[in-house]
Amino acid sequence: MKENQILFNGLRSQMYKQALNDYPDARESDIYVMKKYLAPQSHEVILEAGAGSGFFSGILADMLPAGKLIVSDPSDDQLNGVKELKKENIEVLQEGADHISLPEEKVDAVWSFGALHHCFDKTKAFGNFSRILKKNGRLVIGDVWSSTKLADYFDRHVAKHCVTGHEVAFWSDGFTETLCAISGFSNPEIYDLPLQWKFKKEEEIGDFIYKFHAMTSTTPEDCLNAAHELLGVQKQEDGTFNLNWPMKIFVATKL
Repeated sequence: MKENQILFNGLRSQMYKQALNDYPDARESDIYVMKKYLAPQSHEVILEAGAGSGFFSGILADMLPAGKLIVSDPSDDQLNGVKELKKENIEVLQEGADHISLPEEKVDAVWSFGALHHCFDKTKAFGNFSRILKKNGRLVIGDVWSSTKLADYFDRHVAKHCVTGHEVAFWSDGFTETLCAISGFSNPEIYDLPLQWKFKKEEEIGDFIYKFHAMTSTTPEDCLNAAHELLGVQKQEDGTFNLNWPMKIFVATKL
């Protein structure tokens, strides 16, 4: 837990928040994915694991007027962003997924997006998720899969230039199925997410991903070039630009 805290405190956390503040509409497709696959119900108690500075948290909390959102992240810097939302139905835990201390059968669903590749003890994390979920509770996790263009982008570009490095453990279909089986979940339904992040100008892509991953040893211009080469960028008829960001998401139920 302590190691992961260091990763997302200080400059890493500051630049991440700045990217989201500068381009608040770039990741609208991610919000759509959350609403579609998590489908939160107004009365539910939901754990958001690896919530970061709260990109999803405010929207999720508003969708739970009769429920509660429990937000967890190992970084105190990141969680300051969640606290600044000042939502009465948000509970904040400074804990990583492999250290969740909630009691048994506490939540209706667990949600995480783009975060758990940083958790190396996924077996322990899944054990925690199974323990805190109610029977038939949902586990909904979107993330980066190994042997994909996005994983290659992280390994070739982000790991080289990120101020903290980017040593992680990406997902695979087989390992996901095994984790679910040994942790008391149904066989996961795994879906491709051909996401595209949207920007008004082409140069905004380089600036966003430069800040998003705190790639201080390179430049926004180099980040834009890497995006073109490794991920793909498309100009739209209205003059805007889309950055490919291919992920996967899976849904499993506690048995």
